[in-house]
Amino acid sequence: MRYYIKCRLNPNTRDRLANSINSGDLAKGQIFYEGMQGALRAATIDDSDIVHFIEVCYCLEGGLYPMAMEIPTLKRYFESVEVKDARFRDKCTMECEACDCTRVIKLPGKPLKQNLNLANNELHKKDRNIMRFTDFGRVLLNRRKQTVGIESLRKISNECASSKIKPIMAGAAISGLFAIFYDGDYFRVKNIPDTDEARQIFQKLGLSFSDSVQTAKRNAKESLAGNDTYSNIV
Repeated sequence: MRYYIKCRLNPNTRDRLANSINSGDLAKGQIFYEGMQGALRAATIDDSDIVHFIEVCYCLEGGLYPMAMEIPTLKRYFESVEVKDARFRDKCTMECEACDCTRVIKLPGKPLKQNLNLANNELHKKDRNIMRFTDFGRVLLNRRKQTVGIESLRKISNECASSKIKPIMAGAAISGLFAIFYDGDYFRVKNIPDTDEARQIFQKLGLSFSDSVQTAKRNAKESLAGNDTYSNIV
């Protein structure tokens, strides 16, 4: 599930929070490390010092309450942590890696990174693999450039070798494999059949992932939605 979290920044821990995000130490060693880093780097803060962010969490699916594992870490820096569902639970198919369900939610206030005086170039210097802290379910996509199928993947793969198009990430959804590319805009190729050819193209592009379409369908049937009749990768 994706959750909308609101919490008040503790003024006494402001500098410690800034340092832990800047260094990449926030939640390090925890199973939710990358998710929390990405969520807070994309968070906003309003005029009342309330921080707003969206984070993926599987605690509920594991039999715990939402954000059960994350809340103790958040309480080291924030007060009055409030967790709400970011979407209807019966629509969650656990395609969370790049799910569209919260892509258009606009968070109020200004960027938390700006408030904490964290420069983007410093974040990149501290962690060269900064893309792993990016929630691709929240990245705005250019829908006009979106294409579908294996033929589109073949075409984009050839263009990547001779243009400025960069492969960013790939994954598996109920409706097929998908990949996100960047050419000044982020855009997606989706509904790609899960075949050896598709996976060879992904490998050629330097994109790797462990899931399969069958795994995505199985997860969906075990999810809160309980079926694989539709995909949230739209």
